[in-house]
Amino acid sequence: MKGLGVGVWTFGMGSERYVSDGYKPFLKLEERVAAIAALPGITGIEVTFPNDVNMEKAGQFKALLDKHGLSLCGMGVELVCDKEWQTGSFSSPDAKRREKAISMTRSAMDVAAEFGVSTVSLWLGQDGFDYVFQEDYAAAWQNLVEGIGSAAGHRADINLGLEYKTSEPKMACFINSGGKALALAQSTGKPNVGITLDVGHAINARENPAEVAAFLLAEKRLFHIHLNDNYSWADDDMPVGSVHFLQFAELFYWLNKMQYPGWMSLDLYPYRDNPVEACKTSIHFITKMQKLVSQPGFDKMISENRASGSRSIRAVYELLLGE
Repeated sequence: MKGLGVGVWTFGMGSERYVSDGYKPFLKLEERVAAIAALPGITGIEVTFPNDVNMEKAGQFKALLDKHGLSLCGMGVELVCDKEWQTGSFSSPDAKRREKAISMTRSAMDVAAEFGVSTVSLWLGQDGFDYVFQEDYAAAWQNLVEGIGSAAGHRADINLGLEYKTSEPKMACFINSGGKALALAQSTGKPNVGITLDVGHAINARENPAEVAAFLLAEKRLFHIHLNDNYSWADDDMPVGSVHFLQFAELFYWLNKMQYPGWMSLDLYPYRDNPVEACKTSIHFITKMQKLVSQPGFDKMISENRASGSRSIRAVYELLLGE
């Protein structure tokens, strides 16, 4: 693993549909960077293009990162939170919208290269449908394959990570599972198209995050990871391990075993919680869990207990809690 970062949105206002003004005061980007830099064990920061950083702001933002000793560890492209993407971005039936999505992604890749960022993430939450008989699924899939492939061809030194999600804002997103994201990446024919695994999104999709991470690593398509937790029915973006303790233990075991080479970012949205405490809680859990799963007992446990699922769980308890 390259290091651990934090998304700048973690220190946002906590806006929601019920309290649209949020629960916290607005912090400027400079204030958010300073708050993230003060967190123990954090060496990276993740932002969104073009709102947080673009080519015009690149020099100023580099100076800000240097001041606080942070690296830019990831970048997303804003193709969701504006009404112009109502009909989708890469899958839109509007050719102008598709071309804008491709152009914005290419520009983001250029900015990423300026900062030494290896992966630009694409969360396509407006690419999907709300009702049956609303979309031409075949045309939408073809547009996704061609558009994302075209953007990826802009430069081979920057990866595009497809961040899948079951829903939101569209009620059903086209890229809604690890398997479908992998199929789309492979369909582009571009080795630099892979997946940004948001663990909370995997949980929403009723997936086992460790399994998804393992098969994506086996295919060399796991480019970036967002860490958060939820109660399974919504994208709560809670502190890591606050709900799915054992699933995270297994995830970190497989990331360690298969030597995941990329960054991990805290993708938290603490509406009514203190963002500093939410981050510190996550950092503490991640640090302890990574140390725990590096014990040789985990390898032995899996090799010896495949025939008995309940025995394997008891072996986990023995490692975690003692004999």
